[in-house]
Amino acid sequence: MYFKILFTGNYDPNYNRTKIIKNGILKLGHEIIELPFKEKNNEIKNKIIKISNKVDFIFLPSFTHKFVPFIRKTIPDKTLIFDPLISNYMTMVFDYKKYHKYSINAFLKFYQDKKALTNSDIIITDTLAHLEYYNQKYKIPKSRMRVIYIGNNFDIFYPLEIEKNTDKFIVGFYGGFNPLQGTLNIVKAAELLKYRKEIIFNIIGNGFEYKKTKEYVDNNKIKNVNFINNLPENELAVEINKFDIALGIFGESIKTEMVIPNKIYHYASCKKAIITKNTKAIKELFFHMEDIYLSNNDPLSISKAIIYLKENKDFAKNLAERAYKKVRDNYNEISVAKKFINILLDTKIY
Repeated sequence: MYFKILFTGNYDPNYNRTKIIKNGILKLGHEIIELPFKEKNNEIKNKIIKISNKVDFIFLPSFTHKFVPFIRKTIPDKTLIFDPLISNYMTMVFDYKKYHKYSINAFLKFYQDKKALTNSDIIITDTLAHLEYYNQKYKIPKSRMRVIYIGNNFDIFYPLEIEKNTDKFIVGFYGGFNPLQGTLNIVKAAELLKYRKEIIFNIIGNGFEYKKTKEYVDNNKIKNVNFINNLPENELAVEINKFDIALGIFGESIKTEMVIPNKIYHYASCKKAIITKNTKAIKELFFHMEDIYLSNNDPLSISKAIIYLKENKDFAKNLAERAYKKVRDNYNEISVAKKFINILLDTKIY
């Protein structure tokens, strides 16, 4: 069956999660009409009403929470699919700790999440852990939710033949330096390994905890850490391919337990051995000592995991190979999009 789908709300068409779903749907032969917008007004309302008559479903991609009620009110009789990706309440209260959990602002974030979720016909989550959270915290029936794992765009992230400096062992990380990443734990692990002159940490990205992390490295004269600013995807893919080991997330918040971040799929797709925190979400797809190395998130545990994989190169290579095959075969753009389309078929509302 052929579908026309409207992508709308204040979304970024180039955000990894959205782009994977979009590209996969197009490759399957379905049609997408895109109408991103920032302001809710009558002009947009009229455009949405006009377009809605031509489409089968309305899709609000990641981070469009505050636009769901507007779309629902504008088009009450069209099936609306929402991909929140995050809980704003969890992010601001427990990850960034910007608001106390009993504050007015925390309540407003909770209400924003609740309103978005309850006004959606189908909610897509990126992990089962997130699905369970929405069910328990917001009382959203499980029957209205489906899991679609993030996956990877293999047009960009894939293994490259790169000549490496065999005198150096590169431990790599990229991310937005938000609290769930645990970048301070990573550079403290680097500090513990500073006597191993051949081990170099390349930390790519910028963000909320960048200054704190950089100051710790500078103040403690940690010489085996290189900071690299944000890179375009194609350059990032090249840098990942230079890694000998790739590091995931090592934060403390409950959000850390809920996500399998983009980087895990990217590392696996570039055929890298991955070390990340042992969490509820990661174990939905990956298994310790089979296709990933799961560690505690303290610096000593991270450093020990790095040394173990460095000294057991064949084992690390096998981990990387199995993770690569898992993502390549099950979480590519087409696989992800097929799950999305099957959800549309299952709604039986079109």
